[in-house]
Amino acid sequence: MPEDFFAGVDQLEAEIAGVRGKMPVFYRDARCFTLMLPARLLALRRLLPDPRFVPAQVLPGIGAVNLTAFEYYDTDIDPYNEFSVSILLNSNQFLQIPGYNALRQMLQNCFYAYIHHLPVTTEVALEGGIQLYNYPKFMASIDFSDTEEWVTCQLAVGGDLICRTKGRKIPAPRSDAMKYICHLYQYQQPQYAEMKVNARRYGMAWGQGNAELEVGTAHPVARELSSLLISEKPLVYIYVPSMQAILYSPEHISLASVAFFMESGFGLSLRDLADLIKAKKKE
Repeated sequence: MPEDFFAGVDQLEAEIAGVRGKMPVFYRDARCFTLMLPARLLALRRLLPDPRFVPAQVLPGIGAVNLTAFEYYDTDIDPYNEFSVSILLNSNQFLQIPGYNALRQMLQNCFYAYIHHLPVTTEVALEGGIQLYNYPKFMASIDFSDTEEWVTCQLAVGGDLICRTKGRKIPAPRSDAMKYICHLYQYQQPQYAEMKVNARRYGMAWGQGNAELEVGTAHPVARELSSLLISEKPLVYIYVPSMQAILYSPEHISLASVAFFMESGFGLSLRDLADLIKAKKKE
């Protein structure tokens, strides 16, 4: 990785939910951990909004749900926490063979996932994600706690537990670049956004004995999660105690997104811009 992970990436200022931020968004200091869990393939297929999204099979007939807890300490939109519930998809870079496609993604540190739920803890993270990308975000409490050996994240809404994930602080001697190709659905078509990660320290291990999951019973997301999972015992565990990241703009820029950037970044509406162009032509 280059000495300055963010070098050469130009940003545009924008105001989101009253907070002055930038795009792409820089995450200068953060941590995360992921549990990959076995899930019912047919149930995953029914959730996906477009047939071009194909769930990866970790074993024949078995898909995967990834639960990732993020704690962002220093970002362009202030500190916040985030919890991703995603479906691992097949990458078109590899043969779509059960087990093989998912394994190649892990070996390449390049993960393709459909983002199904993405709760956050701040209004700016909520509004920016929905307006620009149509990320499926909602406000929640996302609370981290640590012991010497474990990190725990509890996701809840209004006192109702959605889930509690727990990961062992395994050795994290490796450092490498990672990519997350986030698949979304916006304006009745597939949408994509790349998140590039500088994993300054990370480790990967089998989930058994290294990670645990507890799913709630009252909240709709908790009940949905229970219906999707074959087991609450994780297959794979990824621990990233130190990272940086860049969240790039969505792949398909809509007219609404252009208008948002013009008004929040420069204080100009599209009508104002059209008037300026007309005036310039008259000169």
